[in-house]
Amino acid sequence: MSDFEKLGVVIKYEFLKHIRRARLYIILGIALLAEALVLILVPTLMTGGFPDNVKVMAALLTVGPSMAALGAVFFAGDAIAGEYESKTGFLLFTNPIKRILLWSGKYLAGFIAIALLMIFTYIIIAISLLAIYQEVPIEIFKSFGLALFYAAATLSTTFFFSALSKGSMGATIMTLVFVWVICGILESVLALTGNPYWYVLSAGGDSIALVYGGMEQMMSGFGGGFGGGSDMLNMFKSPTLGMAAWGMTIYFVGGFIASIFLAKRRQLS
Repeated sequence: MSDFEKLGVVIKYEFLKHIRRARLYIILGIALLAEALVLILVPTLMTGGFPDNVKVMAALLTVGPSMAALGAVFFAGDAIAGEYESKTGFLLFTNPIKRILLWSGKYLAGFIAIALLMIFTYIIIAISLLAIYQEVPIEIFKSFGLALFYAAATLSTTFFFSALSKGSMGATIMTLVFVWVICGILESVLALTGNPYWYVLSAGGDSIALVYGGMEQMMSGFGGGFGGGSDMLNMFKSPTLGMAAWGMTIYFVGGFIASIFLAKRRQLS
């Protein structure tokens, strides 16, 4: 059996494992609930119902970053650490398959599962926009592509922490803290002090919604004026999509390579 065929077997086995787990359907339920809350709360809390601009509503419905991060943690938190924690590596590593093929197969299976989550979410967005505005902005395809790229970067980061951690729970906690707490704080501090922050992972997540026109258009969709917040808005300069993509590439490539490096040198105990 060739390496390519072995990789296919690993992908198939790992993907079927994701399908059989309840976690996939839990995340799908969370995604559906998140979209439903936006569709209910926006017309309820806004004067005049839904925003006039379809792009503003599309940005509000874009919960891809959160779903990508959550999906990566659910699907990959135990990808490497779990083999060492549960001792299944004693059986797995004795098979005639290179570890890089094993980790690559696990990565691709996790990415396919997250891609299905993204497709499900964006179908809901498209149907909702068609029902409300009878149109879907073309930017939704760019947003979807960025969401997939952000998912890949987040998945690589999760693999890195999974290779670094002694257990699945530790990998899960470290990833959540890094993506949602550390990156969030770094982005806020750097942005409010006027420093570039394109290299922070959360900036890539923000770009998924900003393709619809940026913060200015978002704010204009809620009444037009910025009031006293205009100076702060001017200070908060979002990175270009190109720079955000470069930032995500760092985590996508670096995280995966680092996870392979660490995993190959770990010993079963």
